[in-house]
Amino acid sequence: MKFHHVGYLTDNLKNSIESFKILNYKKKGNLVRDNLLKVQIQFLKNSDNHIIELVKPDRKNIGLINIFKKKIFAYHFAYKVGNLEKSLKKLKKKFKIIVNPIPAKAFKNKKVAFLKMKNGFIVELIEK
Repeated sequence: MKFHHVGYLTDNLKNSIESFKILNYKKKGNLVRDNLLKVQIQFLKNSDNHIIELVKPDRKNIGLINIFKKKIFAYHFAYKVGNLEKSLKKLKKKFKIIVNPIPAKAFKNKKVAFLKMKNGFIVELIEK
């Protein structure tokens, strides 16, 4: 597993982009609207190649809306994995799968899956 990004919830992408500019983050790529995952995504990257995924949930995405209401903004870490199914099989012994493998528009329709740790933190696995 190789660390890829931190997922950050927002209700205003423009304001969040401006806020992260102060920390030298710049837009990476175009805004992605993923109707399957019910989110809008904008990646930001700094000169050290650290990536933040700004995630604006659709009103129908109750799970993320509820996390946002709790004022939890940095809510997931994402990792690229060589074999998604094998990684899921290993991690589901300790974590709960909350989103089974699904194509993600932000990753050129490569599959992603989400798991929840016992403390409520979320881990995203991204198929290489």
